[in-house]
Amino acid sequence: MGVFDFLKAKNFNENDDGFEKKDARRDNRDDISKSSSGSASTQKRGFTISNNGPSTEIKPRPSLDNSVDSSGRAKAKFEPSNYPGVTKLALEAQRVAYDNVIRRNPNVQVATQDELGVQSRSVSDLQYRRFASYIEEQSGIVLGDSKQYLVNSRLSTLLIRFNIPSIDELINKAMNPAVYKEISTAVIDAMTTNETLWFRDNYPYLALKNIILPELARRGKSPVRIWSAACSSGQEPYSIAMVVQEQATQVVHVDPANTQITATDLSPEMVERSRFGLYDSHALARGLSAERKAKFFKPTKDPNVMEVDDVIKSMVSFKQFNLLNSFSLLGKFDIIFCRNVLIYFSNEVKAQILEKFAGNLNPGGYLFLGSSESINGLTDKYEMVRCNPGIVYRLKDR
Repeated sequence: MGVFDFLKAKNFNENDDGFEKKDARRDNRDDISKSSSGSASTQKRGFTISNNGPSTEIKPRPSLDNSVDSSGRAKAKFEPSNYPGVTKLALEAQRVAYDNVIRRNPNVQVATQDELGVQSRSVSDLQYRRFASYIEEQSGIVLGDSKQYLVNSRLSTLLIRFNIPSIDELINKAMNPAVYKEISTAVIDAMTTNETLWFRDNYPYLALKNIILPELARRGKSPVRIWSAACSSGQEPYSIAMVVQEQATQVVHVDPANTQITATDLSPEMVERSRFGLYDSHALARGLSAERKAKFFKPTKDPNVMEVDDVIKSMVSFKQFNLLNSFSLLGKFDIIFCRNVLIYFSNEVKAQILEKFAGNLNPGGYLFLGSSESINGLTDKYEMVRCNPGIVYRLKDR
């Protein structure tokens, strides 16, 4: 139980703001109490000094959290948040804060998994194998033989959300989407949602601005259609839209008004979140320059959240889409971004997706993959173009 996990524990009595307001100067004074016999004791942090006539005895003060309640059940116990680089002063501050709360709430108890209705946060080996096959069938993602830790970490939070006692039972329900559609969707979301950031690797956006868009402009291409496949929380398609707006100041450029950006993701939750275009300070700090933030974002009522500008948002159309499905209804594109996605698929699925991309690219169209991804041995439909830095794949002439 961490230093502030007691907030989740039972019998916690909090004031209006959850903390007792005290004068800091009073907290630093010695608390001296005298008995009827005239003896005095001084309470210092961690020990008691007893003054009994000519002799002074120093005794360790009993721990406030090393006890049981009247029913014999263990009370909450202090466990420091011992993160890398933590100082002794920080640990002591944790202890003091914890002790202050325990003094005001002497009966605080540890919240156990049983109380939360959770019996097991670990997937069994048999269930893991079934689930790995199911995830590959539904999303194309290959978990492999030893990713139980990933399943446990990503699905544990869903146990309380759906009041299900074990990960094995959660998986059983998820694999029956006809009956448990919400659970099934949440599980797929948890397993397929991946990290992203603004202008990831940078070179694809430099190539887009300085090479590909000018080429399309010289060809008189209109409209220009761009697909951001597996867009996660929307940073990639919005980054593309910003580049399209920026290149409009160049002599040779495509018209942003005639640029259509389609962004798709397997997760309905990610798609819906991306449509709002709201990002907190942590997300905004990852790859986004101060200049672009000032130019393409607007403030909200929450000082820690900013919203993508309406002009940028209007350039992007979000929709839920599974890359294992047919691409025929999406239409043709001049540029496809599918970065850091194929690495999760088997070679067979990779080859199938690359073939389908080729069928949805206009002649001379471009495909951006992740910096660690390659088409070698998977397809012969593309030629590699060096952009210095980075590479992009161009559809070969048929």
